[in-house]
Amino acid sequence: MPRYSRLLALDVTHEYLGHAALPGLRYVPTAETAALMEQEGLLLRALPRGVELWQEQRAGVASAALWQLGFDVYAEDALLRFYTAWPQDAYVATTPGEQGALGVLRAVAQPARGGEGGGPLLWIDLACAPLAADPEAAPVSPWRFALQSRLIHWKYFFSGGLAAKKLSIIDLDASDSEPGWAFAPSPLAATANGTAYLSASPVPMQSIPRQRLQLREAGATGKVLIRRLPNASVDKLGKERGPNGQSMIVAEIYVHQ
Repeated sequence: MPRYSRLLALDVTHEYLGHAALPGLRYVPTAETAALMEQEGLLLRALPRGVELWQEQRAGVASAALWQLGFDVYAEDALLRFYTAWPQDAYVATTPGEQGALGVLRAVAQPARGGEGGGPLLWIDLACAPLAADPEAAPVSPWRFALQSRLIHWKYFFSGGLAAKKLSIIDLDASDSEPGWAFAPSPLAATANGTAYLSASPVPMQSIPRQRLQLREAGATGKVLIRRLPNASVDKLGKERGPNGQSMIVAEIYVHQ
């Protein structure tokens, strides 16, 4: 029965999840990589935190060639492509420590084109060296792709009695050193008699937002209308026209009172 040693491990974490491992990813080798894996005795093992590559222990001298491997990555979460900040170039995996000539020598991840409609979300390209004759020399710590959250403006829509008032959204965590999140009226409301307020700057999206925003009546009295406003989520995304006329995605929150 063949014996295998772990060649490398890749973890994919996301700021949206508090920098925890990103679940629900499926790694599919490209045709060239699948052929190479068959030839060299490599096995791919999916884990909740990422993926591992195992190499069959074979007698004789290991191949001296550097393996070029590519994987298409599919995601169960269709909204992942919306709340991820895709870089202009690529994500580069961080090294788990000094590995010498073992493990991954280069690893990058880029968003895949046409990720909609069930296509791959991103692809991972890596170069790794075969294991040495001593399988105990295999790297243990995983390499990590740390995906970042997309910055999205929050937009509050107010209807009912609130729409007739001049409103002020207050960040309860603001201080002299940290001004916090500010909101300004938006001309684009959901209804003819409603009002809308847009964040002055974009906010990193999180699965459990930590913002503490309060709605008050604008003016000297500052009467509290809603002690805690609901936070935004990626389940309700819309479009807004920016100050320069550009179109941008916003996270919409509807409040009727």
